[in-house]
Amino acid sequence: MIAAPTAGFGVGTVLTETYRIVRPLAEGGFGEVYEAAHTRLPGTFAVKVLHRWLVRNPEALARFRQEAEITSTLRHPHIVQVFDFNVTDGGVPYLVMELLEGRLLSDLASSGAPMDSPRAIQIIEQIAQALHAAHERGVVHRDLKPENVMVLRINGSEDFVKVLDFGISQASWRTRLTENEHVSGTPQYMAPEQATGRREQIDHRTDQFSLAAIAYMLFTGREPFSGDDPIAVLYQVVHEHPPAPSEVNPAVAREVSDVIVRGLSKQSADRYADVLEFAAALRAAGMATTPSVDGAGVAPRVAVEAAVPPIASSFDDGMSPPALADAGPVVPPAGRETRRLIRRMQRQNRAPGRMAALVVAAGLATAAWFHPTTRAPTRAAWGQISSQLQKLAGRVGGK
Repeated sequence: MIAAPTAGFGVGTVLTETYRIVRPLAEGGFGEVYEAAHTRLPGTFAVKVLHRWLVRNPEALARFRQEAEITSTLRHPHIVQVFDFNVTDGGVPYLVMELLEGRLLSDLASSGAPMDSPRAIQIIEQIAQALHAAHERGVVHRDLKPENVMVLRINGSEDFVKVLDFGISQASWRTRLTENEHVSGTPQYMAPEQATGRREQIDHRTDQFSLAAIAYMLFTGREPFSGDDPIAVLYQVVHEHPPAPSEVNPAVAREVSDVIVRGLSKQSADRYADVLEFAAALRAAGMATTPSVDGAGVAPRVAVEAAVPPIASSFDDGMSPPALADAGPVVPPAGRETRRLIRRMQRQNRAPGRMAALVVAAGLATAAWFHPTTRAPTRAAWGQISSQLQKLAGRVGGK
């Protein structure tokens, strides 16, 4: 059962004389999602509303508007469509999206069991098609993960993919949200160049790394990088190579494993030229190693038609049915002294890789302050990060 957001809109509320709230769907760190009916036309939509306590937060507001502006330009069957952006009479911004029926890819993979090869390849191919369409428009997603991929059932297809949440995407034609040390993304699926804050190196191959990490998870049942805290995960992303998928799951063919490993290359130049080439190599490897029932080869690829999905629910922003957070004031990010320490340490190019990971973790901890569900553990993490940063700074200064 889905409870109504405590700071949200009641059933029957009409937004700007156009969208009548039908029921709440989900709540995440940045907003609430409702099913809404159009007051003058047939059909229903998903309406995503920015949390009221974030309306005065410039970065949250810019990210919310960016999601609307960028996604509305990406007309592709495998990308969630955004139809409208507006502000309520009370000054709360909202965006209107297509309403989707399906399950998040993270839910499909939650059992920890590997997915069968043909199904995994079909899902990866569709994600690649969505990303390629974005890349052709100069847009890099930057937060591709299973929680931002929805799998629908359409026209007989069990696995029709929609890519969600372009809130922190980077567009070549749009001004950056910030120019500070802030690093956004999800550590387990973040490419090394993104994890170390090398913005000038972030491009379409950054998304390919994330897609390869998803492929790794689908074929093995586990993420390629894991640890007890974000620092450990980020260190692995930047400095360590995960076991090959075929070593984790012997059922994965060596050829398939090699494709995924190349997609996870630390240097972007060592990856495939684009996401479509990665997906094509993955399918070719799978076809070369998977026998059909009669042993003559694999069954041909099943084409999935683009179609308008049936009406049900939409969970964007990695959302799930809410365990509701209190609508309290936003705790401010790291203080001035910590930011100065981070800047000073970033100038020490000879600092060890552990220091770089700590700096990135500090940026992620700053972002976590804005998420009510992670605010408490982040407070403790800041203490640990600051302590380790100070120790490492002392070592560097003594050299």
